[in-house]
Amino acid sequence: MIYDPLISRGVSSMLPAPDSYWHATHKVPTLPPLNKKVNSEYLVIGGGYTGLSAAITLAQAKQDVTLIDANSLGFGCAGRNGGFILSGSGRLSLSAIEDKWGRGIAKAMQGEFDGAVHLLKQRIADFNMQVDFVEGPYLKLAHNLKQAKQLCASAKHLATHFNVPSTLLSKTELTARLNIEGAHGGVELKGACLHPLKLVSEYARVAKELGATLFYDSPAIRIENNKKGYLVTTPSGSVSAKHILIATNAYTPKRFHDSVDHKQFPVQSSIFVTAPMTHEQRERSGLTTPMSFMDTRMMKYYYRVLPDGRLLFGGRGAVQGKDANRASEKQRLYRAMLNSFPSLSGITMDYFWSGWVSVSLDSMPRIFVDDQPSGNNASRSRGNIGYAMGYCGSGVSFAAFAGQRLAQRMMGTSDIDLSLPLYRSPLKTYPFAKARRLALHSLYQWAKIAER
Repeated sequence: MIYDPLISRGVSSMLPAPDSYWHATHKVPTLPPLNKKVNSEYLVIGGGYTGLSAAITLAQAKQDVTLIDANSLGFGCAGRNGGFILSGSGRLSLSAIEDKWGRGIAKAMQGEFDGAVHLLKQRIADFNMQVDFVEGPYLKLAHNLKQAKQLCASAKHLATHFNVPSTLLSKTELTARLNIEGAHGGVELKGACLHPLKLVSEYARVAKELGATLFYDSPAIRIENNKKGYLVTTPSGSVSAKHILIATNAYTPKRFHDSVDHKQFPVQSSIFVTAPMTHEQRERSGLTTPMSFMDTRMMKYYYRVLPDGRLLFGGRGAVQGKDANRASEKQRLYRAMLNSFPSLSGITMDYFWSGWVSVSLDSMPRIFVDDQPSGNNASRSRGNIGYAMGYCGSGVSFAAFAGQRLAQRMMGTSDIDLSLPLYRSPLKTYPFAKARRLALHSLYQWAKIAER
């Protein structure tokens, strides 16, 4: 059974963890469900990177914080993503942000994105996190000549105006390093990857050590106002809290709370991992060292060489959750891999899984706090509610940064630049929300033609 945020009523604690390579190579700790009534100053709903990072930030500030999650640790994105560490989030490049808001805003946004990577690396060092962190080249690959020219121009612009170092690679230079088909040039940047499930385990360890109280297999089934602020009910307990931080991102049920309902679009992404490549396969393909890739297609493919010599390969998934494990979906991704690396023909697919990414209407993630409730909540003067979501699939580093920023905003930290589009407005509501998947299906069909 696949959890589908637009169809399922909620994340059931009975759903099994994904059959991912990450779960096959790491056992997450078992954390207890909530089975009592709890009072807490802050309640975090969602126990992935965002929620645990928020809990860590609050606990470091000596705040009383409780966290609940609907399923086991690592059930959601933290146990399903590719483990890429990227400076950025959402779908807008720095150049696109500059075009829309100006260079000053773009540079400030770059500071937030780079800050996310710095926070991740700092926490890994400070708390001695064992996450299989590995550095290596990150290559952006142009899938046609037009994109090769645009990639070159963009790299020069970023180097000149944003001090982003990169190395331009012509098609000849690229194929001299890799036996890759369909790439018309690229840009090499510094990259890094890690084991995403180990990361969420370490976040949970640190949050507990700092004093946060964590409960898993405890879905929030009702959020109500009370005298203190909010009462959140789970199947076997409840939490009364002054402040609520929603950190459920793409796994948010379709009806959850007015602040987030219809504000993001969960889109499915799928990943497979091959058997370990033989020495001959690695030499013939050029995939000999830790490295990661992403192409310029609208429906991007992304892949990386894992420390044990396997290839992880991912891309868009099926439109609906129920179609995630269809043989045709697996074959589509496998063919895409062979189109790039024909020398890997015959290698087996040892693992395949899918997950949801949260897409915002304007391609910009949000970290927003509603401290001026309206409507039925207008009379409530104490407590507030906030959320962080809409990362569009770029969340390993940024999700934790967003959790930190959300916690800081809830505590009233004054050194956040609230003029940035990340912070100054809530997520936009999707119009015609029920038609989102019909539109996505049409987009996929168009992309098949446009990207040939």
